[in-house]
Amino acid sequence: MTEPAIFLAQLVTRFRPVAAQGLRAVYQLHLTGDGGGVWHITVADQKCSFASGPTGKPDVAITMSTDDWTELLAGQLDPFSAFLSGRLQVTGDLALVTRFQSLFDL
Repeated sequence: MTEPAIFLAQLVTRFRPVAAQGLRAVYQLHLTGDGGGVWHITVADQKCSFASGPTGKPDVAITMSTDDWTELLAGQLDPFSAFLSGRLQVTGDLALVTRFQSLFDL
């Protein structure tokens, strides 16, 4: 597993079920650059699962570089600033992106 994929898989261990109450969503993450790829996280019934590859129809798709993803996880990149500057691109339900941080205790 590449480094970004390892970080993504570790999100499952940081998952906060209480923050997911009533939520059913599929997040697709497309990381570009070295070690990049496509993964998706499914949140349902206060549980989450992680899988490699794209999903048929995500509720929200997030695209960013692996370098920016690493900075985001390290707390060195503000998600809102990254979105405004185009370093983080989102398609789908923007409200789900705002919940991502609380779902995974970032």
